[in-house]
Amino acid sequence: MGKGMLPGNRILSVTELTTHVKSVLENDRLLQNVWVRGEISDFRYYQKSGHMYFNLKDEESSVNCVMFRTWARNVDFKPDDGLKVIARGYISIFEKYGRYQYYVEEMEPDGLGRLYLSFTQLKERLEKEGLFDPRRKRPIPPFVNCVGVVTSKDGAALRDIVREVRQRHPGCHIVVAAATVQGPEAPGEIAQAIEALNQWGHPDIMIVGRGGGSIEDLWAFNTEKVVRAIVQSRIPVISAVGHEVDFSLADFAADARAATPTQAGQMAVPDMVAYQEQLLSTHRRLRRTMERYCNQKWAQLDYLKERRVWKKPHLLFDNHRRELQHLMQVMENRMKNNLHARGLLLQQAAVSLDALSPLKVLERGYAIARREDGEVVRVIEQVEPDSVLNLTVRNGEIRVVVQEKRTGDWL
Repeated sequence: MGKGMLPGNRILSVTELTTHVKSVLENDRLLQNVWVRGEISDFRYYQKSGHMYFNLKDEESSVNCVMFRTWARNVDFKPDDGLKVIARGYISIFEKYGRYQYYVEEMEPDGLGRLYLSFTQLKERLEKEGLFDPRRKRPIPPFVNCVGVVTSKDGAALRDIVREVRQRHPGCHIVVAAATVQGPEAPGEIAQAIEALNQWGHPDIMIVGRGGGSIEDLWAFNTEKVVRAIVQSRIPVISAVGHEVDFSLADFAADARAATPTQAGQMAVPDMVAYQEQLLSTHRRLRRTMERYCNQKWAQLDYLKERRVWKKPHLLFDNHRRELQHLMQVMENRMKNNLHARGLLLQQAAVSLDALSPLKVLERGYAIARREDGEVVRVIEQVEPDSVLNLTVRNGEIRVVVQEKRTGDWL
């Protein structure tokens, strides 16, 4: 028995000691649901498992912390070294090393800047995805006959929007998809209302927003769920969140931002009253212009009616008639001269043709001899004794039989 050991004392193994300490810690009600404020250090995130490991420290102490994937995926900001946070969890023993750890189940940035930190981190992430790209945004339709509104049915924002739309476009339809605009249920309800209007498909434009309030009151419009619903909307969206100085992530995602709900109503629909007044003014100006134009033309017509040509209209055509008669006479003379010249040429050609006619030769006592096959006899070699020839004279043909042939050089 070792020195100083009392009889009956139990000797514990390391495992038994660790298990006992763990049991003591886990039976302490304070340590099973405790809030701790501290600064993150040695932060490590394992993407494969989804777990976070870090230390929480203050000026004098430090505690090992772990946040398992089940809880880590609910963190809406990016933890990092040097960030001050408030964490809720429980204390237990990590038996392998025999040291206590703080198992974190919930964590948020410390102080008044926690919401702003979540805002800036989410904005940066969504901006990298291109959700706020101005090139993605669509123009507001110039003429709108149906406006969809996503807001609280009891809020002043809805009354402001309805009043402004009714004043500017009395015939416009207003369809309200009511949603909670504040509290934990608000993001889901707003996103569902946006999708419901898209499924219905009748609105030409959609207004999403609420009246002013604190950053906590407006926080639903800074959530990823609402931002993605606005981006995925097939209907152009005007955001109208808070007052002029308030900016939300919904403003960056929407196709247009209105400083107030009243301004959203002005942006959504054209001022039909002003258009009607402008149309009437244009109609009056056009009518005066047409009247002046017609009066000028009537005056010109009256002036033309007084001219002599209208009293003696034949004067308008006399010069043309005389010119036409002159041209007809010239044409007739030229045609006669042309025909006469052509006749002379024809007579000359007839005389020349007649001089070449074989009939003239026949009249001088010559005859044309042809063989029975019709070939004209030009040389004596073409005929033989006893062959038959046809002799063509001026007034007929003679059929002869060749008795003999004699050559001669007297021709």
